[in-house]
Amino acid sequence: MAGVVKLYAAYKSGYLGSNILDTYFSFMANMISEEHLTVVEDDVIADKFKTRYNMELPLPFIRQILGVGIQNGSFVEDHGKYSVVVNELAKYRFSETDFDKLWNQLINEFATYCRTQDIDISSLDISAFVAGILDDTDEKILSGEKVNEQDGMASSEYGWYSFIKEQGELKTELYSFVSALAASNIVKQALFFAGETAADYSDLHVYLDSPIVFALLGMDDPSRTESYQQLVADMRKARCSVHVLDHNFNEVDGIITRAAGWANDTSYDLRKANNAARFFHDSQMDETEISEFCRNIEAKLNGLGVTKKETNYDVFQEKFQEDEKCLFNMVQDRYEDHGYELSSEKQESIRVDVRSIIMIYRERQGQTATRLQNAKHIMLTSNNAIANVSKKYESNRSLQSGHIPACISADLFGAILWLDSPMQLLEYQKKKLLADCYAFLKPDAEMLDKYIRSLDEARNADVIDEKTFLFLRTHKVVLDSLMDITKGDYARFNSNTYLEVYEDIQEKAQKKYKDEVAAHTQTQEKLKKLEKDSSDEIETLKARISVMEDKEKNDFEKKVSILGWIMTLALAGFPYLLLGVGIEMIKMLFSTVSLLSAYVIAGAIIATTIDGVLFEKGKKWCFEKARSILEKRLKNSSGKSSDDL
Repeated sequence: MAGVVKLYAAYKSGYLGSNILDTYFSFMANMISEEHLTVVEDDVIADKFKTRYNMELPLPFIRQILGVGIQNGSFVEDHGKYSVVVNELAKYRFSETDFDKLWNQLINEFATYCRTQDIDISSLDISAFVAGILDDTDEKILSGEKVNEQDGMASSEYGWYSFIKEQGELKTELYSFVSALAASNIVKQALFFAGETAADYSDLHVYLDSPIVFALLGMDDPSRTESYQQLVADMRKARCSVHVLDHNFNEVDGIITRAAGWANDTSYDLRKANNAARFFHDSQMDETEISEFCRNIEAKLNGLGVTKKETNYDVFQEKFQEDEKCLFNMVQDRYEDHGYELSSEKQESIRVDVRSIIMIYRERQGQTATRLQNAKHIMLTSNNAIANVSKKYESNRSLQSGHIPACISADLFGAILWLDSPMQLLEYQKKKLLADCYAFLKPDAEMLDKYIRSLDEARNADVIDEKTFLFLRTHKVVLDSLMDITKGDYARFNSNTYLEVYEDIQEKAQKKYKDEVAAHTQTQEKLKKLEKDSSDEIETLKARISVMEDKEKNDFEKKVSILGWIMTLALAGFPYLLLGVGIEMIKMLFSTVSLLSAYVIAGAIIATTIDGVLFEKGKKWCFEKARSILEKRLKNSSGKSSDDL
């Protein structure tokens, strides 16, 4: 359980807030409150951190944390001692509930995952196993290399990295939790190399090792490429000068050039392909595209803010020269102590790294520093074995402890850079952790050799056709399926494993196709429903518009009728009435029977008819005029509204 407590301390100290001093202060507040301390001193607090949580914190950092308490009123300084203001300090304590809940969830879900994957962990103390693997910041997951054991990978380790990879792809809360634990462990180391959190790095020259350069060029898992590009971009924002030494650049250029000539060859196979060859092959670049890529390597790095540093390494130079042979032997011993076998190719790669460390010492010209921002020159590596040897070498050569070594891990540099921005460190760690899981879940050289040999035997016996043979020999999906079938265990491998791999790939492809069809069908159904809903809405809108138009039309006709009748009465009604009254009066005057009366009455009847016709014509003209006036007025009103809008 001690490992869990240590992880808990790391998690809480690096995952509580946006400022590293504030997060450590919350941790300190819990410790002081639980022990009911009333007066504290810096060395006492440091001892309690070490005793209780096995965390060694430098005294200058402890004093910075205590300074936070003075600022927020939790402490009152008195001649080097700090009196505790209990009520104020209590405000900064934190609850352990979240950690406990997530830790138990992590253990339970990992156990469930192993059962569903037929991975036997019945004899495993799961809590201790997970605590140990998360606290391991020296090897495996951070170095990206695996021990060449005869029995292959332990099933529990395969289960763990496979489980974490799945959590990372799903972007679950548990994955953020595990990433925070890993990041917090690195933060503990960072505290010994950092000064003030708002440091000035404008005078710092940073040199990248070859694997980091490959990743920046895209020749690694995309999540690793993204993590290193994020790190370089933020280094540039912090005003660091970022370089690659000429011999590192030449190593990268040479490997890429050799890979370019083989990536599209018919003899290409997964067993012999390095990351550069796989990059060209899997990207399906033609010869022209590959040639253009090779020509523009330096330009691509320049675009990321990385420049090539010309050193013209002189093997006979004695000034500021370090023991190159000693460094190489220390690295070799480090690998052998952990069960690693060094191939001739790996030995040459180590010599390049050793030469880089020597160049850093030459560039420093005998200067030393205890804070990263004052180191002037430093090399970053993705290989923790190199970083650890560099740290030990610096410790052996220095009379005083705490000097910045010539080389540190890229993760440690990022932790120092982001001490004041924990969320950026967490995002970096999420990408890096996922990339490490992908790397760890690739078949090792021995497994690939067994696989390719069995494939060659099957082809020679004409068991499989040429097309299937080439596919199983070259396609990148084979790597994942081979690990899924064998779980990294050599004992699970047999002469028919290649057929299981092929079937697994086909099943995954069919499942992917069915999932895509189901997703497409679901999308089509959603579109149809959306279209139907839209159609219904349009019809409803049309009906509303029709009702509104009818209402407006009726209102307009009423206005036309009213105005028409007003105009008719004014212009035709009164003349019609006057003429009608006059005719009636004339008819009354000639009411006696006579020929003249007959003519007069006949004329009156004709006049009455003409008067009626004239009235109707006048009425019609008045209504048309009323309509014209109202339409013109409506048009003018609409035009004015448009102008206002």
